[in-house]
Parts: sequence; structure tokens; C-alpha cells
Amino acid sequence: MALRIARLAVLLGLFSGYAGSATLQEDTERYIAIFNGPLDLHSAAADTLPWMGLSDPRLFDILERRILEEKDSGSGFGQREDRNRVARYVRGLGFSGQPKYAPTLRQLVADRGFERFAKAALEDLPQYQKWNPIISDRATFDPKYNDDVNRVRNMLLTDDLLLARLAAKRVFLASREEELVDRLADTLRKNYRRDGDAETANSLSWLIKGVSSAKLPRYLPLLEEVAQNAPNGSVRRHAHDAARSYSR
Repeated sequence: MALRIARLAVLLGLFSGYAGSATLQEDTERYIAIFNGPLDLHSAAADTLPWMGLSDPRLFDILERRILEEKDSGSGFGQREDRNRVARYVRGLGFSGQPKYAPTLRQLVADRGFERFAKAALEDLPQYQKWNPIISDRATFDPKYNDDVNRVRNMLLTDDLLLARLAAKRVFLASREEELVDRLADTLRKNYRRDGDAETANSLSWLIKGVSSAKLPRYLPLLEEVAQNAPNGSVRRHAHDAARSYSR
């Protein structure tokens, strides 16, 4: 698995630190090449799609075609590894933001094995229709940072709390650039007193995870403040646990 990830990183330039940026066309072409290539890289590549801001049907038509072909043949609906791979294709259609894939996703809702993935993708479609142009906007890229950091930075240039949650997940998983942690902290500071629905609490909890993941001492007071003053009990608990993690 480590070798697969390394190969994927080279193909996509995921860990490049150079200042220049790839074009949207170049990013799309890289993914097209991967999804037209050996299956062993597909799952890892699909897992990066939520943060890429790609919408080109030339790419996502490949995922749709693979879903339908494997559904008809049964090849992707048998072995566990194959089912997991096809499930990622299904989620990937949602990340396209393209309404044209909604009929296929609604068809997949009827399949018990893929129902939850198809429902999640249908919920993602309208969000990514708004988000992808923001994520992939090269006009706001800062040449000091690589493409991965710039895409997450774009997510945090808006006031969209759900998009900030997506950014926080990327920071937590991979991109702990201080510029991003600083912006996450600003977003948390501005929003932690909100006592909204479960989605709001979930977003705030991910902001806490993103901020605390870098273990920057200057944000311990913020986490303690949230743990003390957030109106939502779940948010307070997440902040309390995050603050405690600094002493471990």
C-alpha cells in the first residue's frame, strides 16, 4: 500500500513543494490518466478528489462508466476490495458537482451495498457545484505555497462553514501549513459561539481537530476558551480533549 501511495504521489505531484502551480487542465489530465490506468491506484486517487476542485465531465464520465460496467458484469460488486473501489467511484461522482450524474446516483440508491455512498454523493453534488470553482481558482493562489496548500487556503477565504470543515479535514489529514492552521483558528474563533444544528457542531469539531493537529502552543488559549464558553456541549468536549492533548 505504501508503494501505491508513493506512485500516486509522483503521478499527481501531491507533495510537490515548488512555487509554480499546475493548470486545472493539467490536474484533470493527471486524474484521467490514473483512472484509465491500473486499478491499484484508483482508490487512493479517488480519496483525494474532495479537495481538488475538479468538475470536468471527461474525468467523471470515466468513473460513471466504470460503475455501470462493473455493476452490469458484477465484477466490482463481489470482492470486498472491488466493492470499496467502486464505492469510491460513487462518492467521486458527488465531488464532481455535475448534476448530470444524479440519475446514475439515484439508480444506485436502490442497491443496498451502495445506498449510503450514493445518498452521500447526491448530497455532495449541489455543494461541490458551488465549491469546485472556489477550490480550483488559480487567481487566488499564493506563489509561496504549493497547489495543495493553495486549494485548502481557497476554502478558507470564504465564510462557508461547511467548506471550512472540508479544509479542516485536509489540514488534519495532510496539510499542516501554519498559514492554514492560522486561518482555521480565525474561523473557529469567529464561529464557536454558534449553537446550531448537528452539522454546525460537526463543522466546529473538525475546526478544533484541524487547529489542534499542528500542536502550535499559541492556540492552546483558544482551545481552552472554546472548551469553557462554547454553547454546544459536544463542541466543548472536543475542545477540552484537544486542549488536554497538548500535555501528552
